Amino acid sequence: MAPTSFRQKLPLKLIAKWTLFAVVFVYVVRYGYQQWNEAEFSQVQWSPGWWVAAGLLYFLSWIPAGLLWWLLLRQAGVSVSFYSTFRSHFCGHLGKYVPGKALSLVIRAAMLGNYHVSPSLAGMLATVETLITMAAGLLVSITLLPIVIGAESNESLTQMIPALKMLTDLDAGVQYLISALILLLAILATPVVSWTLQWVTPRLIARTASSGISSMDDLASNSKVQFTPKLVLLGSAIVFIGWFINGLSLGCLLMSCDISPQSWTAPLLWTCAVAGATSLGFLVLFAPAGLGVREGILVAILQLSPQIDPPVAVIVAILFRLISFSSEVIFAGLLYAFPLKSTTPP
Repeated sequence: MAPTSFRQKLPLKLIAKWTLFAVVFVYVVRYGYQQWNEAEFSQVQWSPGWWVAAGLLYFLSWIPAGLLWWLLLRQAGVSVSFYSTFRSHFCGHLGKYVPGKALSLVIRAAMLGNYHVSPSLAGMLATVETLITMAAGLLVSITLLPIVIGAESNESLTQMIPALKMLTDLDAGVQYLISALILLLAILATPVVSWTLQWVTPRLIARTASSGISSMDDLASNSKVQFTPKLVLLGSAIVFIGWFINGLSLGCLLMSCDISPQSWTAPLLWTCAVAGATSLGFLVLFAPAGLGVREGILVAILQLSPQIDPPVAVIVAILFRLISFSSEVIFAGLLYAFPLKSTTPP
């Protein structure tokens, strides 16, 4: 009875997931199409040179995440070069375009396997790195949001959303205090995050063992890896840098549309938008690379700026998808073509 019940529930679960994805995707595409038709392209001064800079910055923005994975491997006693680790990490980005995103971890673990790293250990630590990176991205977005809303103050948007008006009416000092309190609470919660990672990671690997990420026989040997609060804080600080660089990539695309920053808070808006859109898009596991979800959130946050109207926000969101995908394909291809030679284990 139990297996039959499970088989009955599984299709319903898949149908519900794909239906939700379809609804969100259709809504975002419909909204984007409407705004695209309203865009006055003749008034946009395109600067393709910024696209190249955006693609390069996007590539560089993932180096901190690769560094975190490398540090986790070293903490586990694995001796592997940073280049080989980052090469495996970045090539794994292409796996996120498959629904479920588990293929990213499979690619990373498999490529490091050429350097005599246990696929089980590599897969587990790749999972931890991804969780820390995406959680840090969400924290960055939430922390910056009060500052960005207060500084940008799009009047038409605040009239539509009363909660935004409440934030914009606060003194700048209060807005900074709210952001500081959010960050402080996150730091105080680090021991809980550390314990959660220690508890949940082996279970995640067990669920994905059938996908080839890990071997159930090796899970016991991986339990020696300790995700201490200090390690979580260090990892979060490292990937914060990556999210900021990712935000600069988005800023380049805005400047390619002749939208230059008018205040020092503009890079904070870019970072807030990219970090929030990417991390929340990651949570929707059945959406390939957060397709539709990421664009919808990106458009919404960009409109906080009075400089960016809905049509421009849609154009930039589409450009960001195209440039980021192109960057992943080009640089993953280059990295894959130039591996370091594997050494024979002692």
